[in-house]
Amino acid sequence: MINEKQIKTYFFKNELNMENIINDYYNYISKIIKNSTNISIEDEEEIISDVIFIVWKNKDKLDKTLSLTPYIAGITKKVIYKKYNSSLRDLGNFMDYQDDENDYVSDFNVENLIEEKELNDYILNSLQKASLVDADIFRKFYFEDKSINQISKETGISKSNVKTKLHRTRKKVKELLKLGGF
Repeated sequence: MINEKQIKTYFFKNELNMENIINDYYNYISKIIKNSTNISIEDEEEIISDVIFIVWKNKDKLDKTLSLTPYIAGITKKVIYKKYNSSLRDLGNFMDYQDDENDYVSDFNVENLIEEKELNDYILNSLQKASLVDADIFRKFYFEDKSINQISKETGISKSNVKTKLHRTRKKVKELLKLGGF
């Protein structure tokens, strides 16, 4: 894990030292991207650049007493999410951060929120090792809050078989979480 530093350690004479941030956080941002997505190196570089740009753009709004690590993790997750959502709707002008720049500053102090998001992403990535049907049932039950009855009707699989598939997939995910250090 990256050495946690308060944001104020990156300021020198009221200027944010972006070179130190890039040196300290480049690999961390890259790791978050790789754990969350399966994208090209070019897209990864673009996301890293976007994250660094957002940190620089919001430098005057940063709470200097907080750690930079959860802040950068939150920005990275949000940029990934926005990039994938916008790519689904014809990418358009992704660099327009002016409307929602405060989104990146507000609630990223809560490390539990970040850890929960990383855990959810790890679980979703772990589902790639399950069959398509099992992964679909698991996602519907845990991430879309659908009932066993709803899933049974949608998939045409009996309720008892849905429960069995959920149990087996839960067991596989639990093993993968242990291997992943969660």
